[in-house]
Amino acid sequence: MDDRQIADFLEELAESLSFQIRYEPVRLDEELGNRPGGVCLLKGQRLIIIDPQASLKDRIRILSQGIKQCDLNGIYIRPVLRELLEATPEHKPPVSGNDDRESDEKPIDVER
Repeated sequence: MDDRQIADFLEELAESLSFQIRYEPVRLDEELGNRPGGVCLLKGQRLIIIDPQASLKDRIRILSQGIKQCDLNGIYIRPVLRELLEATPEHKPPVSGNDDRESDEKPIDVER
């Protein structure tokens, strides 16, 4: 299975887990560095944002990090995807030096 197929299957899996996936340009923040996307909550909806210019490897990583936040027990996942997810490290949001948040906090709930 090639990376494009893996990314497509991960996207299907994320959507089946109630993630909304958006391909939108990601504004770069000097403090956070180059971010090709990430996972957040928007008005209670789980959201994965991926920069359209992100590499296929970044797309796979971002989707995997979002999926990994879910309880995957009892869900059939293709073996190659389950291996990938098990190898994906837990994502911890970056924390600036002046921030009081814990480094292992849940995704930020963004209200617009």
